[in-house]
Amino acid sequence: MSQRFYRWLCLLFFAIATFSFLAEISGHRIGLNISHLDKLAHFGIFAVLAWLTWKGFRPPFYWAVAILSLYGGLIELAQHYFTRRQGDVWDWLADIAGVLAFYLARKLWHLWRPRRSAKT
Repeated sequence: MSQRFYRWLCLLFFAIATFSFLAEISGHRIGLNISHLDKLAHFGIFAVLAWLTWKGFRPPFYWAVAILSLYGGLIELAQHYFTRRQGDVWDWLADIAGVLAFYLARKLWHLWRPRRSAKT
């Protein structure tokens, strides 16, 4: 698929994630009463955001981490000040961990995947 497709998909996912993070629901009531499931959700959402950002825009690693970390921090501040939900530094750390996990997995994939040999 084209980079343009991933750019639009990334922007759509950002919009959906923003709405979801700011919706007036309690993260502790989502799921099957699994302790800290909201942290796992933050981790997964930000791993997907990192992947879509990389596929759509190809930013350098440090820019992607900085932008997505800033976005996660702003979401937590917005939750704290503008909704009945509470901003949580642990959610923000789960966001950052999701971004870093994507880049670590990407690096490991490129190190360990079988190399294609040049056919002569």
